[in-house]
Amino acid sequence: MNTKLKKIFGKSFWLVLLIPIIAILLATPSDAFIERGEVVTRTLPNGLEVLVREDPAQSVVELQVWVGAGSRDEPEGKEGIAHLFEHMLFKGTKKRGVGEIAGEIESAGGDINAYTSMDHTVYHITVASNFFDVALDVMADAIQNSSFAKDELEREKLVVVEEIHRGRDNPGRVFSQEMFKTAFSKHPYGRTVIGTDESVTGVTRGDMLKFFSNWYVPQNMKVVVVGGIEAEHVFAESARRFTFAAKRGARRLEVAEPEQTQTRIFRITRDTDPGRITLAFPIVSLSDPLTPVLDVLAAVLSEGNSSRFPVHLRDRGVVHSAWSYAYTPRDPGLFIVGATLKHENMVQALEGLLAQVTRLQNEPVSKEELERAKTQILNDKIFSKERVEGQARELGYLALTLRDIDFNDEYFSRIQAVDAMDIINVARQIFTPEKATVGFLSREEDQQPDDEKIRALLTESLFASDRVVSPTAGKKIVKSRLPNGITILVREDHRLPLVSLRLGFLGGVRLENERLNGAFNLLAHLLTRGTSARSAEELAKSLDGMSASLFGFSGRNSFGLQGRFLSRDIGEGMGLVREVITEPAFPEKEIELLKERVISAISSRKENLTYHAIDLFRSTLFSEHPYRFSTLGTEESIRSLDRDELVKLYERIVQPEGMIITLAGDINVVQAYDLVEKNLGDLTGLVYDPGPLPQEMDRSGVNSVSESREDKEQTHIILGYLGPTLHSVDRDPLGVLNAVLAGQGGRLFTELRDRQSLAYSVFSFVAPGIDPGLIAFGIAVSPEREAEAISGILEQIRKIRDEPVSAEELLRAGKYLVGSHLIGLQDLSSRVDEIFFPALYGVDLDKALRYPERIRSVTAEQVQNVAQKYLDPENYTIAIVRGSRSEKE
Repeated sequence: MNTKLKKIFGKSFWLVLLIPIIAILLATPSDAFIERGEVVTRTLPNGLEVLVREDPAQSVVELQVWVGAGSRDEPEGKEGIAHLFEHMLFKGTKKRGVGEIAGEIESAGGDINAYTSMDHTVYHITVASNFFDVALDVMADAIQNSSFAKDELEREKLVVVEEIHRGRDNPGRVFSQEMFKTAFSKHPYGRTVIGTDESVTGVTRGDMLKFFSNWYVPQNMKVVVVGGIEAEHVFAESARRFTFAAKRGARRLEVAEPEQTQTRIFRITRDTDPGRITLAFPIVSLSDPLTPVLDVLAAVLSEGNSSRFPVHLRDRGVVHSAWSYAYTPRDPGLFIVGATLKHENMVQALEGLLAQVTRLQNEPVSKEELERAKTQILNDKIFSKERVEGQARELGYLALTLRDIDFNDEYFSRIQAVDAMDIINVARQIFTPEKATVGFLSREEDQQPDDEKIRALLTESLFASDRVVSPTAGKKIVKSRLPNGITILVREDHRLPLVSLRLGFLGGVRLENERLNGAFNLLAHLLTRGTSARSAEELAKSLDGMSASLFGFSGRNSFGLQGRFLSRDIGEGMGLVREVITEPAFPEKEIELLKERVISAISSRKENLTYHAIDLFRSTLFSEHPYRFSTLGTEESIRSLDRDELVKLYERIVQPEGMIITLAGDINVVQAYDLVEKNLGDLTGLVYDPGPLPQEMDRSGVNSVSESREDKEQTHIILGYLGPTLHSVDRDPLGVLNAVLAGQGGRLFTELRDRQSLAYSVFSFVAPGIDPGLIAFGIAVSPEREAEAISGILEQIRKIRDEPVSAEELLRAGKYLVGSHLIGLQDLSSRVDEIFFPALYGVDLDKALRYPERIRSVTAEQVQNVAQKYLDPENYTIAIVRGSRSEKE
């Protein structure tokens, strides 16, 4: 063994070698578009096209069925039927009863779900490759043989109505829906995908069968498969299972949106934080040659922290956040600009957004900005390759929407060809006063500019149309330790030219008090907001120039820095890591701007009643321990924190002794050790010891807290208990218990949603901590069904305490947990976290990596034992946020 290897391995060396190392070296972004496998297609005799991309390196497979029917295809008065149909497709067939479709997939360790958009509906399953045939059989059965039982339809309509109500409680969703409704006066893109109470409840079984007959025909569907599977096997099994006959379906009605000739304005007043503003302009469809120019233009405005909106608006306190993107569906879409902000900043924000748009019409984008925007778009192609779901989604969208799976080849060539004059010409073409849709959301209407002011700002800023000029996975792990106490973990995976890293310390809410509540969250955000050598903007430019990410994180038990780089840039990236960790500037200006954004986020979180109910539950369950605090802090604690306190806290926590740094991806062990030693090996200091923390004790009886929210339609309930520690032997049995209860095939979903139609959303979770954590059950219901919902949850708690779970349930839960675990490890950041957090928390790393084995060994007796130990239907903590059924204005 050479000297360098001896130095790396040392006495603490341990190694798990599971696959050979395969190196992939890419020179430039334009060379990076190497597919993991060619797309192979075959059209079955009935007209159904099957597309397969083999990826032998994957141990999972993604199956998606794309249907060319969405909200745009719904009959008048039946809005929401496409989405309701998507729900009903999982509600049973002649072969499988209610709950068995999801249950069978979860029993195979997979995930099954679906979504509906304006142009299409997608059904998708992710499973381990050896369960592909099960997934295909379940999917084919659901697509072809759904029963649409009348009683199930009536129950599911109630569930969807609750989903509609939940959406109306979400200010951002309401605002977005109103924007589309205003911008599309005739085209069905102006409809809400989910429908209305009246349209959904009015749907009959006959309507469902007619919709199925019209749209669910082989010629209007695509089957897409990506992952560790052979194409010929997919084709053979698809032909055997998708046997429905070829037939002529309905013809999609083509609707052209009339040309917009005057500014459209909408306003929403609502007691909520933050305020919102949007600008939308009609643009082309996805297939148009202008689309690449629009995407580059959007990237210049808002892609990355060094783009124009963050630098000129967010970082100057004009807005909390700002974005832009080209929405380019099958038919002509919208270029959308938006921001969240203080209510009193409406006029200033509108002026600021328009000023940046106007610059694009009048000033050539610099070469540096243009190249950075292109690089970010092009490198996104590499990042999208991490998960089979993303690969399949792109393939299905292109195949169904454009009938051209090679579209990206031409698209990326056009991206490379975009120049500064293209940006000017397209900006002048689309950003005109008469084509603008402008919207505001604030507490009071007088906080919004009046119509005259809006039109004046648009006219003064933007080009009028008569001035426009037309344009032309790896598994090798090494653990070592530097002399100064830093622990290094390296996980080699050379399949993609990426390196992901996480560096951290014990910290977070667990080490806060009332005075310091929210401090770690502030520190995490401030880490990349400037160093002694670079401003926040300069740091952002350096990262954006590499298409890299680097940002702080904080939680309940930890604090630190995480990032992702192309492997060719990891040397420069580690230099930035050192600079950020050792020389953070914590500028006063950045602290004050961040405080305002955090206070806005605190207010916004209260508008999400599920999150707010969880926060209330935590603060009641934990009366002494810091776990009672929110990670964001309170408005009072955030306003009172000053720079000196933040710096002192940072200096106490950030010490090499106790620091863990994990790197995974296209990097070898020697290179990783050298980089960490070079950049962090000279640090000195001892680990911070906070001393003993207060511990919670179980309390008898019902410990309750409640609030009333007359502005909301649903009541949100969180009921739960103290939970296990991260080191507890009960973690795995509790995980299995939770899987038996949760998920689409779990008891809570089957009983409370499917059978009783109590709610759209019902869930449970286990959150262990370094100190005892929590176990919680949650549901959102109509206010009049509050008692029924609580009773339903307690009944499920009694059942799982009193009777052992069945062998079938135990098997399904185990397969689901193991399958979800494996699916979650597709991307590098997840594979970093799999080893980083156990190392940080002192959990046995070898044991942590044997998660599948541990879960499969859990018995029904162990599940019942932990149910009886932790869950008690007579003694619990409950938080209730009560809504009202009154109609919204």
